[in-house]
Amino acid sequence: MKAQANSYSKRQQQQPETVSDGSQSIVSIEIGKLSPHPLLNSIYLHDPALSLAGSMNSMGQLAPILVERVRDGYQVLSGSRRLQAGLELGWPTLQAVVRTPVDDHQRLWWILESNQQRSKTFSQRMREADLMEVLIKAEARSRSLANLSGGPKLRVFDGSECLNSDTPVTQTYPLQNEPDSDSKIIRSKGPRRSDTQIAKAIGLGGKDLYRQARAVWKASLENDARALSAVKELDNGTKTIFAAFKDLRRRDHLSTDFRPTPYDVWHFKHDRAYGTKYPGSIPASIVANTLHYYTEPGQLVVDPMAGGGTTLDVCLSMNRRCMALDLAPSRPEILTWNVGDRSLPESANDCDLIFLDPPYHSMLRSSYATGSVSDHSLADWKLVIERIFRHCHSALRPGGHLAVLIANQTEKDLPPGWGYVDHAFDILSCLIKIGFLPQRRISCPMDGAYRPDQIQQSRLNRRMLGQVRDLIIVRKSI
Repeated sequence: MKAQANSYSKRQQQQPETVSDGSQSIVSIEIGKLSPHPLLNSIYLHDPALSLAGSMNSMGQLAPILVERVRDGYQVLSGSRRLQAGLELGWPTLQAVVRTPVDDHQRLWWILESNQQRSKTFSQRMREADLMEVLIKAEARSRSLANLSGGPKLRVFDGSECLNSDTPVTQTYPLQNEPDSDSKIIRSKGPRRSDTQIAKAIGLGGKDLYRQARAVWKASLENDARALSAVKELDNGTKTIFAAFKDLRRRDHLSTDFRPTPYDVWHFKHDRAYGTKYPGSIPASIVANTLHYYTEPGQLVVDPMAGGGTTLDVCLSMNRRCMALDLAPSRPEILTWNVGDRSLPESANDCDLIFLDPPYHSMLRSSYATGSVSDHSLADWKLVIERIFRHCHSALRPGGHLAVLIANQTEKDLPPGWGYVDHAFDILSCLIKIGFLPQRRISCPMDGAYRPDQIQQSRLNRRMLGQVRDLIIVRKSI
């Protein structure tokens, strides 16, 4: 079978110069004369992981590419991945259909139409939508001028008029069973809005979903870190458009309807409106309640291990200034800084609150950057954590607070004979030794993230699974 496929691909390359498919000419073009239209690279961005070289090597070129003749050769309007695969395979020619658009406007529509069936990420769909918005606005202007002059109406993507108003469109139909009759009936259709047209063209369904996608995409183009993270998840298929839009709309709810909990058990779920996806991320409400009880609006909060930036986003929502640091920043607002090796920056001096969520010894070690405190042995980890606490003590103003979120170690890397390591107890003891004054120890239960098999195994082994973190609040003496 493989030999037959290879034989087919060789025969395909040896076809005559011109072949007719009954409607348009298919020609063999030297691959060196082909170059992709710049728009293909800007919209679809070649991904080596999506190479067609393997399938084209075994099955040949199943469909011709679409090209336009230019001075030095041919420009590919559709088929850039097939061109790339042909180059990788060293093929001398590719089969192509040659077309000549009347103007650049038609050329751009051809590119969009001919690439309609390809598999696309969210970003690729939205880059298509960006171009469609431009093209449709240009057509709307031309249509307005044509209406004023009584000229013909312009047509777009699917051949129908694209209206930007709610004016109903009427169409005439012949009476049933009388196709040649002069008697017609008139039916009123709904408006053909540009957002409806584009949503259909890029495969997003209706205008409401498109508008949600558009809002997320627009925020990402403005370099909003949370929107950029959402777009990455949308591209990977790990988030829905509705979820991304919902997070976008909820990002300021802590400033409008925040209700602090009056209890010392803080059981909150993750809120993806704050922070970006990051290993070991925490619920935003833990940070929000900490800010409520231990800071005032306008005061400076420092997060030396900022991770996905949850503290940064909560501070912005609750009108606190924030300095975010991390060994391996995930966002441009976070400063590269290894608090395990050096004191906090001078600009952090006299801060009002430091919120610290350190890795728990070796837990999630593989998820963090090289050089993380989780790389150390348990004894060395305790030494590094103590050094970090001393740096925090130096930076805080007199009367300022340090909040440390920590969980006990129950899963692995325990000392011989130990059932668990009480990190919260050890850390509180260390903080008191340094000179901090204990203020509160708050229980922060975690959402259940264990698989059914893990739960069953724990029951069989009579071994409990860790489900609680502690938030330790201490104060620097005045």
